[in-house]
Amino acid sequence: MRVTFENQGTNTYLVYEISAEDELDSMSLGMLTNNKIPGIAEATFLQVDTTKYIKFNVTAKVSVSQLFSGPVNKKRLVGVFSGIIDAMLSAEDYMLDVDSILLDLDYIFADVTTCKAVLVCLPVMNMERKNPELGVFFKNIMFNTQFDQTENCDHVAQIINYLNVNPVLSLSDFKALLDDMTKPKEEKKVPQVKSQPEVVHIEKPKQQTVVAPVQPQIQQIQIPAPVPAVQQEVKSTPAPTAGELTEAMRPQSLQLDEDEKPISMFYLLQHYNKTNAAKYKAQKAAKKGKKGEAKSQNNSTVQAKAGYAIPTEANKQPDLGFAVPGQSSVPVVAKPAPQPTVNPQPVVKPAQPNVAQQKAQPVMQQSAQAISFGETTVLGSPMGETTVLGAAAAAPTALKPYLIREKNNEKIPLNKPVFRIGKERSYVDYFIGDNTAISRSHANIVSHNGEYFVVDTNSTNHTYVDGIMIQSNVETAVSSGTIIRLANEEFEFRLM
Repeated sequence: MRVTFENQGTNTYLVYEISAEDELDSMSLGMLTNNKIPGIAEATFLQVDTTKYIKFNVTAKVSVSQLFSGPVNKKRLVGVFSGIIDAMLSAEDYMLDVDSILLDLDYIFADVTTCKAVLVCLPVMNMERKNPELGVFFKNIMFNTQFDQTENCDHVAQIINYLNVNPVLSLSDFKALLDDMTKPKEEKKVPQVKSQPEVVHIEKPKQQTVVAPVQPQIQQIQIPAPVPAVQQEVKSTPAPTAGELTEAMRPQSLQLDEDEKPISMFYLLQHYNKTNAAKYKAQKAAKKGKKGEAKSQNNSTVQAKAGYAIPTEANKQPDLGFAVPGQSSVPVVAKPAPQPTVNPQPVVKPAQPNVAQQKAQPVMQQSAQAISFGETTVLGSPMGETTVLGAAAAAPTALKPYLIREKNNEKIPLNKPVFRIGKERSYVDYFIGDNTAISRSHANIVSHNGEYFVVDTNSTNHTYVDGIMIQSNVETAVSSGTIIRLANEEFEFRLM
């Protein structure tokens, strides 16, 4: 199709050149040029000498193929579909041929803020068109679009289900479904039933004689305070002697029989005789013997746990695995480990090397050992140089593109195949909010096989490369050092 984009002043037009073979629908052309039809791009008919043109105003709008190049959210999808339905309904109202509308995402344009789409109606009767059925057209969009997974995608299932259930698409029903998706969910309000006020009948109270109740007399009974049991027992029994009091105060577990009763110093002084003195000495000697025996047992246990020889036991030598100064060297024989039942051959544990012999090894032997660094082994050469084996030739690093904003020297990395620049925050990758001359979607930086291009997306104040205005929707190559001007903002393209 013979279409180009033309920038005229602040407007951008999609221009169709009419050939001599084309048969124009004069009625539809009159409707387009004399009316603002909802959902249809405004058209202008122009003739220069013998050449005729039809221009469609697409200023500040991007093609739907560009709008759907990334993840598509609900607002974009429903907005584009609603615009297409509006264009089809308007075509019937203004007696336009529906087949003359271009159902091609490259020639359907949308505002990036409202996401409302406008279509191009080309009133040429003998043009071969391959417009699919409208329901199939919507299905193809649904199955070839990547949707935004960060939001609820219930609307996707609803649209697909509707298109599958209704093979013959009803524009009004589909429009109602789309409008219902855009309405905010209102909270269901519980209807309040107005209750009628209750009539309260107040009756005069009857006069009654009030009889004061007789207060019961409370008789206070004095309860004698309980006498402690210890006090009663003391009063009933005679006062004990000092020795008996000491025995009574002793815990029950220590009150032994007369023969087994331990004699304390206090008891011995009160009841001194030869028998008690002999018992006291015998008990004292028995206590000392028990303490010494327990102490010797504790020392032997600690020494056994420590793993060294007891000085009194000269025949027992600990197996330390190294020579002890002042003692005769005893050969260390490694004890074979117990044989497992699965492996019939005995597994012999290797003898531990002598620590003194390990220290006597020269340092040069340790430095001669290979040091492993993953998959590459580094070997030390005698000349002090290092040879790395198995290292592949380093691949050349890819140059990273970025922009330098001349206004504030900001560095903008271009980290996407299609990098969008403009002042619509929800759509672009780099947001410019401090310059009203920038369009909502002003330009894109596109990369193909290591080459980079700038594309003006029908901006109002256009895009310039090295001072020359470029045509909208046409890729213009840029290289490191190229100055890109968006309206009155200059950026320098660089590769690092």
